[in-house]
Amino acid sequence: MKVSKNELMASLKKAFEGLGFHPGDYYDAADMVVWLETHGLDGFDRLQAALAYLNTTGPTHAELIEEDTSYSVLDGNDSSILLCGSEAIDLLSAQIMEGSAAGLQLNNCYNRTFILQRLVKAAQRDLAFIAYWRQDACCIKVSIAAGADLPEHQTFSLAEVIDPQSLTVFAGTDLVVVEQQFSEQIAIGELIETYSSAEMSICYQDSVEQGIEIDEVLWSTLEGLVERILVESTESSRAGAGD
Repeated sequence: MKVSKNELMASLKKAFEGLGFHPGDYYDAADMVVWLETHGLDGFDRLQAALAYLNTTGPTHAELIEEDTSYSVLDGNDSSILLCGSEAIDLLSAQIMEGSAAGLQLNNCYNRTFILQRLVKAAQRDLAFIAYWRQDACCIKVSIAAGADLPEHQTFSLAEVIDPQSLTVFAGTDLVVVEQQFSEQIAIGELIETYSSAEMSICYQDSVEQGIEIDEVLWSTLEGLVERILVESTESSRAGAGD
């Protein structure tokens, strides 16, 4: 079945609310899923993987365990990027001053590809980012220049052992400076393939013009999560009916 972007956003917001996400969190999570799916990065497949976990646990945020002026370490507490991605990027962005650069490592986190949408949004504040993480037997590297609308997504071989549940992000006001300053810390090997910003743009236009194809089973799952909100609302109304 096909749905519009607006329909999908509305359903996802309510679905994440049904999972216990707070208002700011469920708006961000919905944005992350829609962005990935409309730009050709399998947002729905990644969402299904995330729901299998999120539907059995309560919302968990990251914990700051180490911080200095240029580098921070967060413990994601086995959470999804859908929950802890925004706070990680906000923390990193706050450390950047004109001409400077900083890094952040987020450990024990899942569904890291969803971080792309948060990087794109933060880039609109004239910040540049490089992020990388392990995905199966490869390393994914994402780069976005300050003010850019879309990132570049590259797949590399692994140059060294990377924790399979960690995400590393470097940021600054200039992408070239960030790349140079942290080049030795970006643990990647040989380039395997590139998914360009031009390809992402084409996919997005197709999604807007043709509608977004969603599996009926996934749509039904989202509707079931939305029902939780409707049931809670009805029970709350009944409880207050005699006041």
